[in-house]
Amino acid sequence: MEKLNWWENRTPRSVDNLKLWVDNPRLDPVESHETLKDFVEDLISDQSERDEFIDLVKSISERGFTSFDPIVVWKDDRGRFVVAEGNRRVLALKLLRRPENAPKEIRKFIREQSKRIDRDEIEKIRVCVAPSYKETRWYILQRHSTGSLLKRWQRLQQQRFILNAYEEQGQDVEATAEVTGLKRGEIMEALRYVCLRNIATRIEITSLLTQEEKDAVYSHKISMTILERWFGKKLVREKWGVEFDGMDVVIHSNVDSFYKAYGKFLKLMLSPIDNELGFSINTRTIDGRFDEIFKALPEVTFSDDTPSTTVKPEKFDPEKERKAKEQSDSLKNTSNSNNGKAERGDESNAEPKTKKILKANPDRNQMVSPYQTVNVSSYKLKALFKEFQVLPVKKYRNISTASLRVFLDLSVDEFFKANHLENELAKQESKGYHEVTLQKRLQFIANAHIKSKHANKVIKELLTPSNEFSLNTLNDYVHGTQTHKTHHRFINGFWDMLSPLLSDLIDLKEK
Repeated sequence: MEKLNWWENRTPRSVDNLKLWVDNPRLDPVESHETLKDFVEDLISDQSERDEFIDLVKSISERGFTSFDPIVVWKDDRGRFVVAEGNRRVLALKLLRRPENAPKEIRKFIREQSKRIDRDEIEKIRVCVAPSYKETRWYILQRHSTGSLLKRWQRLQQQRFILNAYEEQGQDVEATAEVTGLKRGEIMEALRYVCLRNIATRIEITSLLTQEEKDAVYSHKISMTILERWFGKKLVREKWGVEFDGMDVVIHSNVDSFYKAYGKFLKLMLSPIDNELGFSINTRTIDGRFDEIFKALPEVTFSDDTPSTTVKPEKFDPEKERKAKEQSDSLKNTSNSNNGKAERGDESNAEPKTKKILKANPDRNQMVSPYQTVNVSSYKLKALFKEFQVLPVKKYRNISTASLRVFLDLSVDEFFKANHLENELAKQESKGYHEVTLQKRLQFIANAHIKSKHANKVIKELLTPSNEFSLNTLNDYVHGTQTHKTHHRFINGFWDMLSPLLSDLIDLKEK
């Protein structure tokens, strides 16, 4: 009888006992992944990823689970079966069996889908058991290569996987090629571009970026293909003094000037809509409009006495990168605080630069505290929130008040979409969802869909016209003529009053 390879043999295993792979390249390695909720929130943080995961759950609930594409696991040192290939599918199955473990934004949807499937039928699935993690590496790379029909990894995800294999083989390129099935040149190219991306996370560069741009640089979803196209150009390497020495990156120019040029390129690349070029930087424009891009960047300088700087491939350390990001965030917040003092004309230079910002201070100059964060997929909400954190509310009171009404409207809309309530409301009101007023939408979600007592209390206050902090006041900001409620203390108080509701609508949190 012909002997089967391990990937051809499938064995039943309990879904509940399968462990998701913490080092899965699809995940953001800087984030913590201790609970099932952590895995889900990471995988659906991007809108396109979220939509694809929703489609996957729907497909399983409607058609049942089919294992045409194998799920590959290996047994770790603790005797647990860890998923090397098929983490998204196993995660979907786990949620369908235990909807209560889903994040709040998709929990209602998961519950609805779970009702459509027999949970006992998906308690066990057939998996391929690899002898060890090392045995899965070549298989995984082949499945997620450019020629695979599966959903491919992001470029940086694949490059990090190669880097880990390189480190595990004692930094031996030939041995890495043997275990991964890749060519020597492919491995060296992957390692040098990981170096270039790691340079982008240095504080000398991240200090030049906005918080949103910095988050994109630290993200594992940064467009490595754009960086590869840019640094792949010989002219760029000559003008910036960059040389590839095997898998190492050597900088021969004055490194400070290199950081400034690289930082400016990243700013233009990561702000495709409103950058000063008037067009986005991508692989096509790098080729077609190279001169315009290069002209917009600071000059990189050279001097005879400048020592060269060599950057070697460094194994990814989530904790180290997390601390570097925190340090960069801290410096950025300090800088913003100092800039705010300069705008206000403060003369008290004796105050420490790192003076702590008081939470919920009604006399603050920004409506939104830098301690607050939101977790939403809407670009508009994210952009407005970040602008609220820097916009001087004392100076721009009318913009702040009108935008507050818009922000609440978008937040309610985000909640409806996340919980798939649009059709239910439209049916109840006998009109199109977008024709239903904000007042009706708030009435619809109160109590029935909002569980927090504090959030429901906010809705009740908003729907009482005689209250100062009411929907009537918000509407008057946009359509009325009164201006006595545009004082910065009142606006800040309105935001603070809304916070418990926004916590339920868009996962507003305080750090």
